[in-house]
Amino acid sequence: MKIAVSDFDGTLFFHQNDTIPQINIEAVKKWRKAGNIFCFCSGRDVRSLMFEVNKSDLEYDFIICNNGGTLFDKNLNIKKSFPLDKKMLTKLVYSDIATNSWHIMYSSVDMMRTTIHSDKSQLLKYFQLPKYKNQNIIKIITIEEALKEINPVQISLAYENEQIAEMYAKRIESEFNDAFSANLNLNCIDVCQKNITKANGIKELLKLHPDWQVEKILTIGDAQNDVPMIKEFNGFSLNSAKEQAKQCASKLYDSVGEMLLDNL
Repeated sequence: MKIAVSDFDGTLFFHQNDTIPQINIEAVKKWRKAGNIFCFCSGRDVRSLMFEVNKSDLEYDFIICNNGGTLFDKNLNIKKSFPLDKKMLTKLVYSDIATNSWHIMYSSVDMMRTTIHSDKSQLLKYFQLPKYKNQNIIKIITIEEALKEINPVQISLAYENEQIAEMYAKRIESEFNDAFSANLNLNCIDVCQKNITKANGIKELLKLHPDWQVEKILTIGDAQNDVPMIKEFNGFSLNSAKEQAKQCASKLYDSVGEMLLDNL
């Protein structure tokens, strides 16, 4: 049995045409029919991820969300989660690192909320897009409301450019008593519990199934937050991916579907 783990945005799903290419859908079906396992591994929370997945007939066995912070089975039963330390989170969201961010997006096991700091925030578009209206996927709240109402497994921050994001990511990992991992994704930072990465999310999935006879684990992603799982499992990337992902990949493909069919 082989296990394939794919990033979602920019790897399996593409915002340009708001779709999952048919080659990916058909290849996943063949992959699973051959007795293999297919898993998403995304920085998203599960609700926003499934909002897109449910518009297709894409099959899957497990879901890893929040960069490894939450694990779900195919019926969306939560199998494992790694919430942020509330005391250290409070310190972070009131620091200049967070207040200088365009927004703070809070993701828990069952909800996503945001505090908006700037009209540059890319999250503002979600409140205008017809497909997201009345979906209750994301709402704007204050920091105080967030700390009271939510038990986040991840917060996400966004800045003017990648250099600023990288600077703040280094500060997050050095100034908060090793409470957090700062997963970079272009100009954004996904802040998780310390040592939570996509690679460790896959390892936690394997711990849940010690009886699995795994022949091979294949990973594929397109961005910097995919690098840990690409490196850990000698994985793959796309020709269209960011350089950080391409540089550490053992092979490049045009699509997830092409990778799956090549490894059947």
